[in-house]
Formats: sequence, structure tokens, C-alpha cells
Amino acid sequence: MFTSLDLANHFGFKVLQGDLESLKRPITVAELDRPGVELLGQFQYHQRNRIMLLGHKEMALIHELDEEKVYRNALQICSSDCPCVIVTHGEKCPEPILRAARENNCPLFSSDSDTSRLSSDMYVYLTEALAPQTAIHACLLEIFGLGVILLGESGIGKSEISLDLIKKGHRLIADDRVNIRAVRGKLIGSCPESIYGMMEVRGIGIIDVARMFGINALSKSAKISFLVDLVSFNKNEPMERVGMKTDRFELLGEYVPMVRLPVSAARSMSDIIEAAVTNFKLKDYGYDTGYEFQKRLSELQQKREMERRAAERNVLGTKSDKTVVSMNPEPDAVSGPTIGIINPESETSSKIGKVEIVDDSGKRGK
Repeated sequence: MFTSLDLANHFGFKVLQGDLESLKRPITVAELDRPGVELLGQFQYHQRNRIMLLGHKEMALIHELDEEKVYRNALQICSSDCPCVIVTHGEKCPEPILRAARENNCPLFSSDSDTSRLSSDMYVYLTEALAPQTAIHACLLEIFGLGVILLGESGIGKSEISLDLIKKGHRLIADDRVNIRAVRGKLIGSCPESIYGMMEVRGIGIIDVARMFGINALSKSAKISFLVDLVSFNKNEPMERVGMKTDRFELLGEYVPMVRLPVSAARSMSDIIEAAVTNFKLKDYGYDTGYEFQKRLSELQQKREMERRAAERNVLGTKSDKTVVSMNPEPDAVSGPTIGIINPESETSSKIGKVEIVDDSGKRGK
């Protein structure tokens, strides 16, 4: 449970009002409120479980209003459901606010920070502190800059494969147990503090990764981008061959791209996992190898179909020319006899022309 005391310790707030019991009030939402309309007495849309911030605008409004009215409205603001009230810019807390907080035993803090900056920093911090979380039995590594989970049944070799990947220069985040939080639509994986930097290798025991491979072999946390499900090799079980289909694994309502890899003694799993991560990065950048393979096959089929049709047209065209030759008409009696011509339209025909005939008298005729 995250409390007002945890928040005050993280940001260094000064406690103006509240005993130890009140400082244990739980904070359940990351959203914050600035109760301007509430100071005027409008509580129709008031969120009672939010942290209240009093900045310059609220202070100016308080100084303009009647103190008794501010006190009555502040009693509702500082209710038992309010985690705390924070006065920003280091300003002095107005007496009606202090009196209402004391009466309801509501935590009242003071901060020197700017209201907008503090609101932004607190929201980021609270979204992480209050994020939904879970833990799974797996290994988490940073491979080529991506957080990759190695999932599989116990004894399949997750730690041994992780050890091989660390030797290749990749980073270990968690072995055996991975803590996962859903922060603003992203899954952040980390390691429990008790086993950070440690790995269990069957037959050896617990090893210290930082001492064996250097401090650069470790990383505190990573955004989970890819999941590898290690399964026992079974030649009768169908596996993805082209890579057109993308499986997804659900974690805390988010879906992580996943690939299933069969494990066997003859396969170098660290090399295959590196190839799988690289192929995933190519897809993320817009290049899908499976799609390109299908596209190439389609283009080859279209090319062969076009070649087949062109060959058919050539064959039909040759048959048509032979038919014209066989139907060549008789020579023209007026024009005289002609040399035998294969194709009247050919270039040879135009060059030969017609033959001149010379009679006995020496006269030439055509």
C-alpha cells in the first residue's frame, strides 16, 4: 500500500499538520486536483480520493473569500478520504485551511516547488508507484536494445540460454522471476531486489553475473517488447514456417508479440533468439520477411504466366502466316510472271520485283 508518508518522503515535503496515523492514509489514484471551485462551495464534481494542490490561484481566491466560508468548504476538502493537501511555492498556509485539516486530522504538507512542475512530477511518480503489477516465472534480458522475455516450462534451459546470450554481450535484467508493471500503456520489467544480478545454473548453483561478466552485463529494468516461448522439440507438432502469423501474449491487459521456438540439443538457441529479435525489429521498422517472400512468389507466378501467354501468341501467329502462304493466288496475267515469293510482304519481295521478257525482235516487254 502506498501512503501519504511515502509521498512526503520521496519529494521532501514539510509536514504542517498530521500525526503518524493520518500519514498512513492510502493513495489510490495518480490524478491530482486543484480545488478552486470547491473553495467556492461547488462540490458536484469533487473527487474526494485525490491529492489537493493549493497554488497561487487558490491562495488569491482564499484571501478574497470570507474566512468562515473557506473553513466550512475546507472541512469537505480535507475529508477522511483525502490523502493529503499540499501548499506549493512555500507559501504560508491560511488559517482556515490549517484549522480544517487539524479538525479532520488530514495530512497537510508544504512544498517550495512550482505548482505545475510538482503536479507533473507527482503524476509521473504516482503512475509508476500505483501501476498494476504481477510476477511471472521467466527470464528477462535486454537483447539489441529490446526487453525480451524468455518463457518456458521449468528445466527447459532458460537460464543456460540466458547465460549464453550474456556471453554474447547482451544484458540480464532478471532470472527466474520477473516483476512486471503496466505504466501508461507500457510493460516495464524488473528484478526482485533479493535476486538482482544473480542467476541459478543447474549443476553449478548461484552465480554473480556482475562479477563474472562485468557490471555492463546487468540492467535495472526494461520495457518489454518481445516474448520468446521455448517449447520442447516435437517433429509431429506443426510450427510456423513462413512467419506470416504473429502470436501475442497477454500481460496485465497488454499484448506482447510472441514467437514459439522449439528447443533441441542440435540447435544453437542463443543464435536463433538473436535472429528472432532481429527479424522482429525489421518488422517493427516496416520490413516483413514473410510478406516479402509471398510477394516474390506472386511476382514469379505472374511472370511465368505472362511468358506462357506470350509463347502461345507466338505459336498462333506462326500458324496464321503459314495459312496465308498456302492460299497464294495465281500470277497476274497482265503483270507477267513473278519469282516465287515466300511472303509477298517481305523485304526480299520488294527488292526482286517483276522479271523483264525479251522477244525475238529485240523488243523489251514487261
